[in-house]
Amino acid sequence: MSDAAVLRATRNCLKSNYGITGDLKRLPGENLNYLVTTGAGRQYVAKLVDEDMPSDIISLAAEVIGHALGKVAELELPKILENKNGNIETRIKSDINKPIRLHVMEFLTGNVLHGITDISEKLLADSGRILARFDLALADFDHPAAHRNHRWNLAKANQHRDSIRLLSGPEQRELLSWAFDTWERKAAARFHELPHQVIHGDAFTENLLVRDDKVTGLVDFGDCCYNPTICELAICLTYLMMEREDPVPTAAVITRGYHEVRPLSEAELDVLLPLVCGRLAVTLAVSAERKLIDPDNPNWFEGEGPARRLIRKLRSTGIDAARDHLARLL
Repeated sequence: MSDAAVLRATRNCLKSNYGITGDLKRLPGENLNYLVTTGAGRQYVAKLVDEDMPSDIISLAAEVIGHALGKVAELELPKILENKNGNIETRIKSDINKPIRLHVMEFLTGNVLHGITDISEKLLADSGRILARFDLALADFDHPAAHRNHRWNLAKANQHRDSIRLLSGPEQRELLSWAFDTWERKAAARFHELPHQVIHGDAFTENLLVRDDKVTGLVDFGDCCYNPTICELAICLTYLMMEREDPVPTAAVITRGYHEVRPLSEAELDVLLPLVCGRLAVTLAVSAERKLIDPDNPNWFEGEGPARRLIRKLRSTGIDAARDHLARLL
């Protein structure tokens, strides 16, 4: 499908089904999302999905947001708009070959945490506290569609183990094997000991919004699923540890903030860094899989180098020693 056809179809759908007209700008990231700015200055996000995305996943995201809204006073969440028929998604009719569907949500203002080069300890701790409050808000929530698997499901990281063979050299393959093994032996083997619930599932730095050195917004609920609750924190840690020369103290600050609000059990602390290894392993495996599809896509491989460096650091330290270091800093 051409960009021009997508834009034309999206504009027509927004106008006829939502009464929204304005300029559309493609947002960064792997998904097909547009920032819509009206003449009056109001802004929305138009998210396009194809028929591979089940409608109940859209419903799950909307219900998660609806359930959590107002329960975490300082956290903004993007409300999903209804179309003229009272539905939260609209099938787009156009000359596009592949059928697509549109859902529209409010655009939240704030700086993306990913773009902040000097993240303070105050902001790191606040990231942990906000995620803990969000998880507590969802503790009594459930939805049939949350009990699913998807590419980034941390509880199913081993679904990507076969992709080790796609890596180019023996050192890279051995490093990825170590990360998967650590996840399996040190985390997955203990899932039965851990509390489970519906989580956001993708609280990485591009989905956290910041104002005045505080986390104020959480966006992109497409990866929500039923997981060990601790996976939420592990995913956040992964991306904030990636760019740090000394990643364990960074993890400790965020974990301390989380622990202040939602106290962690010994079992949850034990599996935390092995879960980070699992997320890093999935990042590298998915990157290798995607190179077979579109090796020149600029949005798909940004995290590959940082992920590999962090695995090397954790392996060099030793995962048990890193866990002990983390525990001493809490």
